[in-house]
Amino acid sequence: MRIAQYRPALIALALFVWCAATAGEPQSLGAKVDGTAYAGDDDTINFVPLPSGAFSLGAATAGAASWPPPKTPIDRLSIVCRGFEPGRPLKLGSAEFANSSCDATFSKGASEAGKAADDYSLDKDSPATLFEITAAHGKVIEGRFELHLKNKAGKALAITDGHFVAEDRQL
Repeated sequence: MRIAQYRPALIALALFVWCAATAGEPQSLGAKVDGTAYAGDDDTINFVPLPSGAFSLGAATAGAASWPPPKTPIDRLSIVCRGFEPGRPLKLGSAEFANSSCDATFSKGASEAGKAADDYSLDKDSPATLFEITAAHGKVIEGRFELHLKNKAGKALAITDGHFVAEDRQL
């Protein structure tokens, strides 16, 4: 057999190894969701900054990216904001979240096919909302957050003691 027939697979393998090797810092995200520990892991955290200054930071329950997927419920957190400048700290509070410069959602408990998650969106009236990038170096940001959300029925959900280390891993 000739190597040429394996070329696409070899290129894909090389790209995978290169992407894994360029991931310079392990990512982490943790918080308390209504007092219960929540954590994302390196494989479930995504940080995507855009040239416009907007960015997205998201995470799923640790282990959610593994195969087979965990049998426990999977929670998903998403934070989308404007005002990001690479290499600079950023502090956003209730005013920025209230005027739609930022948004956050949390989907709690999707685990089985066909079972709906309990979706929460930002409570724009909460004075305790905070998202802060405390350090930025290269493609890595570090920071903390506190979010107050509610579902369609009006049930509140508090995400406190949030902290993260995330890396822009776009090619």
